[in-house]
Amino acid sequence: MKQFMTGILTAAVLTMSSCGSGTKDPATYNNSIITVINGSEKHITDMNAAMNASDYAKAEQVRSDWEKSLNEDIKKVEDLGDFKGDANFQKAVLDGLNGYKKIVTEDYPKLIELRKNKTPDAATESALLDNINKAFENMGNGVNKASTEFENKYKG
Repeated sequence: MKQFMTGILTAAVLTMSSCGSGTKDPATYNNSIITVINGSEKHITDMNAAMNASDYAKAEQVRSDWEKSLNEDIKKVEDLGDFKGDANFQKAVLDGLNGYKKIVTEDYPKLIELRKNKTPDAATESALLDNINKAFENMGNGVNKASTEFENKYKG
């Protein structure tokens, strides 16, 4: 088990050290971006759990943590830069992350407040949920398309 953990840590260090180097290979670049994106999955799962449990204090904490994480994730992707002058993949990811940031800072606070106050407003709730779902769909579609294009363009 100790050897396994050492191997994982070594791989992580090698991956991280290669991210900052002047020569980027497509697989490392792709993995670096996907790793950043995957960070939002935990927040989405936690938010869904809190909202389904009607735990609005927890939902607000998840929202706040997610907002901080998104700010860090956006910076990571910006710092990663383009891939040898090609910014299409990076731009698609930044668009998606900024879409998430918009719903986390605008739509989720309104939805949490609406549900917390038990104020029945089906039209507003529906509009907020539509915005949230559209952001998830746009992120998924945009990143999948850009990732596939990137992969096809730079495969060995």
